[in-house]
Amino acid sequence: MEEKAEKIALFRYGLIAPLVLEPLPRGELTRRAREIAARTYDIPASTRRSVSVDSLLQWVLRYRHDGFPALAPKPRQDRGQTRAVPPATAALIERLKRENPHRTGTALLRELALADPQQQAGLSASTLYRFLRARHLTERQLVLAKATAHKKYEAQYANQIWQSDMLFGPWVQRVGGGKMQVFLQATLDDASRLIPHAQFYPNQGLDNFLDCLRQAVAARGVPARLYMDNGKIYRSPQLARIAASIGILIVHTPPYQPEGRGKIERFFRSVREQFLANLDPRALLTIQQLNERWEHWIEAVYHRSAHSALDTTPLLRWQRDIERIRQLPPGTDLRRLFFHRVQRLVRRDSTFLLHHHFFEVPPHLAGQKIEARFDPLDLTVVEIYWEGQAQGMARLVDAVANGQLPAPKKEGQ
Repeated sequence: MEEKAEKIALFRYGLIAPLVLEPLPRGELTRRAREIAARTYDIPASTRRSVSVDSLLQWVLRYRHDGFPALAPKPRQDRGQTRAVPPATAALIERLKRENPHRTGTALLRELALADPQQQAGLSASTLYRFLRARHLTERQLVLAKATAHKKYEAQYANQIWQSDMLFGPWVQRVGGGKMQVFLQATLDDASRLIPHAQFYPNQGLDNFLDCLRQAVAARGVPARLYMDNGKIYRSPQLARIAASIGILIVHTPPYQPEGRGKIERFFRSVREQFLANLDPRALLTIQQLNERWEHWIEAVYHRSAHSALDTTPLLRWQRDIERIRQLPPGTDLRRLFFHRVQRLVRRDSTFLLHHHFFEVPPHLAGQKIEARFDPLDLTVVEIYWEGQAQGMARLVDAVANGQLPAPKKEGQ
């Protein structure tokens, strides 16, 4: 899928996700679609600011029949045009309004004019008000949101909501000598407090987070919603595409308002007090040894110990809803669903660079822009796509073997 088409598909999925994540009666589906259609949006590659109920319901049908790829539009000749509120101006408005919810429209326009006179020139008071209302940034909306932000909530069923976060872990042996700090990537089911998957990794990168999420889905099924903070890796286009492909709604908790992730933070406190505190800091483990001990503690201790908020164990509470757990269709290649997708320009020698390694592709792709799909933790399989069509696998360049090939003959020889 081309980059522009994927952005449009992700936008459409973001709108219809509340309509497809759970079965809804026809009347309720239409009611929610009307609520979504009543708002205004920055629509990718379009000057329009709204969508119709009919369009939403049509996208719902496409998604249910053919999945995420069906949300991509057919190729069009038009290009993205200037929006009513440019993205840079929109970001500035939101920052100013969140800093001070009582800031008036007049004051906002004045500050926008000081910051960027050209951008503000075409922004009227009515356009500003429509923007604030659509983004839930009016004074009333912000004050109400702040007043209700701390209300306690609980998912009704297992896998309705997962929370995900990262914890700074202990120091372990580094391969080749020395030591290094590792990081715990974890997912937690809100209703049962069960841990679908958690693992210590050598860094905080996106690759390791996605590996953790993939193993969580493989072990415990697909969550309806995934709550995370606003960290850079959690806003990755790779994550957005994967979530849309398997039907997960990503929810980012606002800065300095971690209530949506409170349960996983309390879990991390238990990890520090009950697991990390019992490690001998004088006896450095390897990361493999640490993860072996960790897995035993999760499965044999944490999952099977009564939780004070549940009056049962996390495992038994999760199993109570086993009939409701959504699994991916049989035969789904989960690893391939989690492949990264990146654009690369093939050099004249039919090679391209990926994660500090050169890969070779068929000669007819020299000079072309391709899409590489791969598991960043295992580069043994790198799929190549050109203009949306599969072109086979890329081959890791073997410089020694290439050096032994016979040199091309010169003319006359």
